[in-house]
Amino acid sequence: MLRVLFVLLIAFTSVYALKDSLITRTHSVNVAHVMPDGKSKRISVGREANKDCAKTAFAAREFWGGNHASRDVAEHCKATYIKTAGVISPMKMHKDIITYGELEVLKYIQDMQDNKKLLFVDSRKPSWFKHGTIPSAVNIPFTYFTNPKYAKYKKDALRYFGVKKTDNGYDFSHVRTILFFCNGIWCGQSPEMIKALISLGYPTSKMKWYRGGLQNWTSVGMTTTNTAQ
Repeated sequence: MLRVLFVLLIAFTSVYALKDSLITRTHSVNVAHVMPDGKSKRISVGREANKDCAKTAFAAREFWGGNHASRDVAEHCKATYIKTAGVISPMKMHKDIITYGELEVLKYIQDMQDNKKLLFVDSRKPSWFKHGTIPSAVNIPFTYFTNPKYAKYKKDALRYFGVKKTDNGYDFSHVRTILFFCNGIWCGQSPEMIKALISLGYPTSKMKWYRGGLQNWTSVGMTTTNTAQ
């Protein structure tokens, strides 16, 4: 009986979703995101797909071929990615720092709505952030911690993280928990920022890492500020 109810619920959800141009394939989280112009915008974050794209049938031989998509797939249902950038990161960048996947990131974003001690940091340079990011993320570039000319911004960032400056160095007793990300599994910007924070004494228990970054996030159709505008 429960199985029948579950099937009916899925069927109802699918029919209802098809009324819209986009299908949300996982639960969504409504967040407030500060846009590059400083204005706050409410955005629903979830896995999205155009309903026409969702109907496309894939053939294994073509799907795993040179173009990684069947010839029958419409152009607006495809995406291309650079395959040779950067250096591939290991699954864990530090033994005490948890690596997140997309569903863990979505859960973290949801938890952030009621917990101001959680912070989601896009560690890329501002030009990347302005082009598009994951809603609810704030931009604190890794260069603040790796380039001495940004010392003033580094000080501001540490204060924002909850770090207090003392006569003997830093007090990390009331810092925020931070989830970091950058462009993808080949991007070294968030790992560099995490390493710099570890060297200062920031507790590893208060840091998380989304290894997949923007490339993995967009490859499965998750919401970005570009698609939400």
